[in-house]
Formats: sequence, C-alpha cells, structure tokens
Amino acid sequence: MRSIFLFPYGGGSASSYRSYVDSFPGNTGRVVPVEIPGRGKRSHEEFAKSIQECAALALPQIDTTGEEYILHGHCMGALLAFEAIKLMEASGRQLPRFMVASGRNAPRHVTDWLRRVPGMDDRSLFREMQDFGAVPKRLSFAMAQNFLTVLRHDQAMFSNYDPGNARISVPILALAGRDDKMTNAEALAEWADCTSKFLTVEWLDGQHYFIFDQLDAVALHIEKFGKVMDFLAPIEKPLTLSSAVRPSA
Repeated sequence: MRSIFLFPYGGGSASSYRSYVDSFPGNTGRVVPVEIPGRGKRSHEEFAKSIQECAALALPQIDTTGEEYILHGHCMGALLAFEAIKLMEASGRQLPRFMVASGRNAPRHVTDWLRRVPGMDDRSLFREMQDFGAVPKRLSFAMAQNFLTVLRHDQAMFSNYDPGNARISVPILALAGRDDKMTNAEALAEWADCTSKFLTVEWLDGQHYFIFDQLDAVALHIEKFGKVMDFLAPIEKPLTLSSAVRPSA
C-alpha cells in the first residue's frame, strides 16, 4: 500500500494527526505522521533552528527504499516536505511520486499574521489560534503553554526561511481552503516556480485546517492527481493547472 508521509503544521506534532490517520480512506494510502524535534516522542530534543535543519532531522523517518510514496505537508509542513525532497535529490534517494502542499502559499510568501506573532502575548496568540481552528476544543489557555511554546519556536523557524531558487523534480498538488485567509490564488500558483514538473491547485471548502473536515475530498484529489501525473509525465516544461481566482463555494 502507498505510504503518505505527513509533516506537521506550526505548533503541531504527529499526535495532532491522530484522528486524521484513523479516518483517512485506506484505499488511497496509509498516512504516516512525521515527528520533528521538540514535540511528542521527540520532546527531549532541541528545537530545530531552521526549516532546512528540521527537514534533515525528519528525513530518517521516511522510507524511500520500498514502495511508491507521497510527501504531504500542511502549512509549515509543506515547507518541510519541499526541503526534504531537495535533500533526497541531493543524496540520490528514490523520490516521492509527488508532493502535496496544503494550506500554504508558495515558499517565498510570508503572511501578515506571521509577522505579527512575535508581538503578541500568549493570550492573544491563543485566541487567534482558536479562531483558526488550530486549538483542540478541550484545551484551555491554562493547559496550552507547551503548545504555545512549540508554536513560537516553529513560527520563528519559518519566518526566517529562505527557499532559494532550486526546483524539485517532483510534481506538486496544492490544496487550499476557500475560506482560508492565509492563502490566495496568486501566491498558491507560484508553487509552479518550485518544480520542474507540473502543479495543480485544487480548492476545498473550509478554513485553514480544512483537511481535517475534508478527508474524503483530500483523498479524491490525491487519486485524481496521480492520474493526471501519469497522463502528463512526458511533459518536461513546467505546467500549472489551476484557477486564476479563488472559486466561490
């Protein structure tokens, strides 16, 4: 069965995807959450200082020697997946069939919200994360200090991120929420500049964490993209298959 290695969003961990893993359609693939330093089973490790370092530290968890696999990253995780593929290419490892980037504009874009994070106190940050739907309903502010600590380390890590100019030789499927204020059509389309293959942008209902409510739709788009990839595989020049504007619901 195809493995889908899933990188965490800012403040998240492998356990954050527990419900996602349990409910994801098994016929599409087996979702394998990737743990990164400073959280979960790796909470005893120091936080990575950069996206590139974090991707390198996550790489041993990805089995590139066996069956066909996919890398999927949500928000910050999309940057980690992108950098992981660069490292795979540099070391001559078997590459993923394609990459899924959800809830994240192309790497060069930094949102206004991200720029505001350092100036927020913990309570304001917690409240905004609640608005994004990133805080478990039962998690109170008093219980959220570890979550906020992890989140601030992650925000600092990717606010200084420089993706460089290298392109990966892996197709990219970008998934976006129609009501996600952290993405926009123009910036999503720029993922095409990050691959020497091709890009497809697909819109789903929901806000920033739409993937948790749209598992069947995510799986459907992964299946469809695989078929598109097979059809377009002979095409060498970059190709973008996306709508020019954010579609209405």
